[in-house]
Amino acid sequence: MLLTVELRDGDKPGRAGVALCLDDEGLEVLVRRLERLRGRREHEHLMTPAWAGSELTDSKQGGPEFELVNHLRIVKF
Repeated sequence: MLLTVELRDGDKPGRAGVALCLDDEGLEVLVRRLERLRGRREHEHLMTPAWAGSELTDSKQGGPEFELVNHLRIVKF
């Protein structure tokens, strides 16, 4: 499974960018988590193994300008 969140230019206000890198299995994990939020005001946490999670992988896919994000919080209002 591959599902990473990567940040570029996080230290540059107004220029930061986020990349979601995933394969088919990672896409299914993300879709299941999003589906759990349907019809609810709630949030989901996805974390890498370094942060005691298993939903995000920790193998960076972007170039050297990208930094791996260890925690993604998805909030549904």
